[in-house]
Amino acid sequence: MPGMMEGLRAINSFLRTLIALLVLGGIGAGGYYGYTTYNAKEIDARQKAKALEEKERALADANSRLDKAEADLAGKIAELQAKDEEIATLNASVKKLELALRYLKIDHRVARFTAVEQTKDEATGEVSSLIEFVELNDEGHPIDTPRQFLIRGDIVYIDGWVVKFEDKYVEQADLERGTSLLLFKRIFGSGQQPDKGYPLDAIGSAPSAYARGGKMSEFERKIWDDFWNIANDPDRAKQLGIRAAHGGAPFMKVEKGKSYKILLRASGDPTIVAEDASADGIGSH
Repeated sequence: MPGMMEGLRAINSFLRTLIALLVLGGIGAGGYYGYTTYNAKEIDARQKAKALEEKERALADANSRLDKAEADLAGKIAELQAKDEEIATLNASVKKLELALRYLKIDHRVARFTAVEQTKDEATGEVSSLIEFVELNDEGHPIDTPRQFLIRGDIVYIDGWVVKFEDKYVEQADLERGTSLLLFKRIFGSGQQPDKGYPLDAIGSAPSAYARGGKMSEFERKIWDDFWNIANDPDRAKQLGIRAAHGGAPFMKVEKGKSYKILLRASGDPTIVAEDASADGIGSH
């Protein structure tokens, strides 16, 4: 009987504890419910404030990333504009250089000569060539009356004075110094002494190829009238923009019936080229 009583007391104690826990749990739940119910507005306001703060933080972060992206884009655009300007500058420089090089390489037609006739002395073997010489304008048209010269030999020399200007003037197509100048002096053959040749342009006269049918400029006259003094005075030549002044005598072995053109490069010396029989003979090259 005593053991039964002990068991009942234990059960009773357990039930009291359980009931107490239930009562306390109910009180706690009720208290929490009451607290949340009483403070619902404040809690809701806090939650909204927190949510708003998070949204603002997210928005600020997005705006920061957007600002950075815009700054990066602006930088890229500035780089591209700088590249475009650099490319434009380079293209302009290339075009200017191409134009300058083209001016330097322009060949002006200044004269033509033709081997009208050739004969050979059977006893001596000496060849004589009848040469017709005429000066031309840039279009290839004669600007003076053709002249004929009987020279000894079949190699024709065209002797002259040449003035070459500094490249910068040629590149800029300077009005007076945009091309080399040439004054024909004489024509002679391989069987003659140069001083026994035939005179072409006389000293003091206007070089036909540069007078263009008009009056010689004072600048050209100054050069031709004092050619050798200028050629021997580097300082004076430099003042006139001249980089070289000297004599020159290109020559060509000629064949009967063939014509030859004398070209003067804007930046260089005269050359002789056989004319193409199919060409019309007009125009500058």
